[in-house]
Amino acid sequence: MLQFSFLLLICLCVQSAIASPVLTGCMDPTVVNAAEVALDQINTARKEGYIFFLNRVYDVQQETKEESKTLLHLTIDVLETKCHVISRRNWKSCEIRDVGDGPVFGTCDVTVSIQTNIIVQNFTCTIQQVPGHAINHVCPDCPISLSLDDSNVAKAVHLTLKKFNTQKHSANYFALLNITRASMQWVIGPAYFVEFIIQETDCAKTLCDTELSKCKPSSETSPKGSCTGSHVDGGHYQTSLNVKCSIYESAHPSDNQISSPNTETPSGLVHVLPPPALPMPSRASPTATNCPGVRNHNLHLETMDI
Repeated sequence: MLQFSFLLLICLCVQSAIASPVLTGCMDPTVVNAAEVALDQINTARKEGYIFFLNRVYDVQQETKEESKTLLHLTIDVLETKCHVISRRNWKSCEIRDVGDGPVFGTCDVTVSIQTNIIVQNFTCTIQQVPGHAINHVCPDCPISLSLDDSNVAKAVHLTLKKFNTQKHSANYFALLNITRASMQWVIGPAYFVEFIIQETDCAKTLCDTELSKCKPSSETSPKGSCTGSHVDGGHYQTSLNVKCSIYESAHPSDNQISSPNTETPSGLVHVLPPPALPMPSRASPTATNCPGVRNHNLHLETMDI
């Protein structure tokens, strides 16, 4: 009987060890994979903003639960990409915003469960745009961010959307949903760069003198678009106007759509804070050994450690 109990104890210990392997830090393949899958699910759950890119795992804590279930509490550093969340693209296929694009950085605290699948239980992300003087320090001629309420921004959006609607992309007009980003740079005159979201309306282009403000989306699943536009006021020279929109069908997702075995939408929040004051306060050190991990990108901002 004693021998049987001893063997049972050994089996239980072995089973526990298999179910909850000892992690070796932020570069551990299990941790990195969990962070990558978690970010897929976070981006899928979000309805606004731009897709996050995993820059590194900053910290990790492991918690063993019943039935071979493990919880990982992850702190991951993220960078904003140029892909809007309506595109549903996988973050690995998206380009991050570099110094000249008004980069946005942040941190996500994520709890994931690992059993058969990796599932995000909850998440909280905080993001901030890099302050203009930090960018100006390394790139004096880069565009500067503008308020989305700026009248020149509204004009640039109006003109570029009007140009898009004159092109043969759709039988119906598209209307503005919201402006997402804006910046300005001096070229031969002031150049305004805008990004905005549009949606197809029920107003056919065959109608004359259509007031877009009166046009409504034909349905909740009407195609939406993510647009970039520019308006350069050349003064005595010719004014330049450019627009490019990517349209996404709600019923027919992109081939690059994020796939996840988790059918439940994780609960979480994304807090958008103003650009930080410099110098930034020191960050709390990771609690886990061999953390933080190695960054995937370095923006080379001399005054900021991100």
